[in-house]
Amino acid sequence: MGLRFRTAKRSRSGRRTVGAVLLLIVLAELTGCATTGPTHLYLAGEGAQPIWDRALEDQHDDTLTGLLASEDRVIGVGYEYNTDYIWLRLAPGDTLVAIKRAIREEWYRYELPVEFAGDGERTLDIAVRSFNRMVYAALPEPGLVGKVTRYGKVLPAVRPGGTIRPIGGLAWDQAADQLLVLYADTAEIVAHDRETEVVRRVNLQAAVSPTTLAYDSNRRRFYVPLADAAELGEFDESGRLIERLPWPEGAYAIDAGQRSLVRVF
Repeated sequence: MGLRFRTAKRSRSGRRTVGAVLLLIVLAELTGCATTGPTHLYLAGEGAQPIWDRALEDQHDDTLTGLLASEDRVIGVGYEYNTDYIWLRLAPGDTLVAIKRAIREEWYRYELPVEFAGDGERTLDIAVRSFNRMVYAALPEPGLVGKVTRYGKVLPAVRPGGTIRPIGGLAWDQAADQLLVLYADTAEIVAHDRETEVVRRVNLQAAVSPTTLAYDSNRRRFYVPLADAAELGEFDESGRLIERLPWPEGAYAIDAGQRSLVRVF
């Protein structure tokens, strides 16, 4: 009897262990998990051009070719850190594509509702919250941001800060878990907690073209195209211009993210 009792006890313990493992797997699938690594910039534009992968902290630059048709035009880029996906928004803005960077394959393609489609905008930027893989997309209606799950389900749009200012760029601060909005009227960057609550404002101390935004959550750097040259400005968290970087001809949209060495998803 005692032996049977101990065996049963071990079985219950084993079931608890299996249950815990299954729970971790489910959580990993829902949220993703990755180690930190060097930050890269991802740039894209006309379909005839490659997707540029620019290393900021190591020497491993790359280009991804053959993934877009010549008639495609990328108007938004978002990098998903946990899964190493590059999300692309194609003109007029109602097509969303995910590229699995490591194997250079298209993984998702979604046709979005008509309210996502613009009317000739050069950029309608996107950002990805890597924790839950939610894609945030600037809508043509000023101040409005659409939300799309990684499976293509469109959720109700949000209006960060309750404003109707035109949006020039979006990024996600993965460390602080905040939505960053670059406004096209003043080139001001505003950080939002819980998607809509204003918590911080940054004024960039250089003339910029406020059409797209990238943010390095690790080193706390903003990236915005400069207005006076074919260059990309790197700004610190106070908005001070600290470096000028090459801006490839034909590039329209950018994002930044850490290149992880180990991922669980």
